[in-house]
Amino acid sequence: MNTNIDVKPEIAPVGTVKAKALNVIAILAIAYTIYFAETLLVPVCVAGFIALFSSPIVRLMLILKIPRPLGAILVISSLMTLAVYIVGLLVEPATRWFEVIPAIMERLTSEVGDVAQPLEALRSSVGSEGGDGKSIEQAVDSTLQGVVSVLAETTMLFAVQVGAIIVITYFFLVFGDELMRNIVRAQSSFSRKKTTVVMFQTIQNDVSRYVLVISLINVGLGVATAAAMAALGVDDPMLWGALATILNFAPYVGPMLLAIILTGVGFIEFYQFFHVLSVPGAFLLLNFIECQFVTPTLLGQRFNINPLLVVLWMFAWGWLWGAVGMLIAIPLLVCVRILATHLNLVGSWVKVLNGGFASSIFSGAEQTK
Repeated sequence: MNTNIDVKPEIAPVGTVKAKALNVIAILAIAYTIYFAETLLVPVCVAGFIALFSSPIVRLMLILKIPRPLGAILVISSLMTLAVYIVGLLVEPATRWFEVIPAIMERLTSEVGDVAQPLEALRSSVGSEGGDGKSIEQAVDSTLQGVVSVLAETTMLFAVQVGAIIVITYFFLVFGDELMRNIVRAQSSFSRKKTTVVMFQTIQNDVSRYVLVISLINVGLGVATAAAMAALGVDDPMLWGALATILNFAPYVGPMLLAIILTGVGFIEFYQFFHVLSVPGAFLLLNFIECQFVTPTLLGQRFNINPLLVVLWMFAWGWLWGAVGMLIAIPLLVCVRILATHLNLVGSWVKVLNGGFASSIFSGAEQTK
């Protein structure tokens, strides 16, 4: 009696394999499109987020009989004035620290003799081979010209993108609500119209709340950091407070970068090892209090996301769009999560997305369905 039973491996249908392959190709195509369309998409995304948390102010002005176009101009002008004022306060100390960089390098070179001697020998040998050293001077001049050219191009591109953000934000604030109403009218059934309205309202409410609360938290962290740096005797505490505010918009990565910068600042300001470490240590202590107590208390568990996925998500958008991508990565993740919830695209992977003991990062959005 033959007891051997041939078990054939289960083969997925050809249609399923093709569908999965097409999904992978579509994801790659979207990623490449986002990467190569950075110049176009970055101003649109930034303007969209600015309009999301600014539109309630425009609606309030509309109730006060202020026309929507005038309200949009007032909001944008106020934001621009605030940005210019902050930049004006930080330009002088930032320039002063950039001027200190050569002195820092000279100090490092003098303290690390094992590195300085080979560099000096290399400089002497190259100088002897090059006669009077004109080749080195020409190389330096060529490098400086290249740096100046890159800076000029970058400044021009930045100015163009800022102008585009201002214009697009204005049109979002003036015509965004009308566009939303047209999208709702275009839905085929009442249930779809209701779902679309709830989705738009949830995106606006949650993103506005997130941006407002996180902005207040980051400003508080910046003020505390500036006070700590002033108490430690570090020069330009306002500069480090402003950097703490800005970089904290990129969770985990931003504070880590600032801690490294403050370590260098401590090395410049002080000579004793304890005093050097006290500069980044004070900031890390404040950041720990903010992460573990302040943010969870004010935001609750609705925005609690697995830290590993947050870091990977920010690195991905940093690779796609640079520093701007890292700053808007988390608000973008909020929007994606809401869209996936209301379009029934959320499966069991949401349990992976959640951080710690949170039951759902957007349980409120799911309950409104």
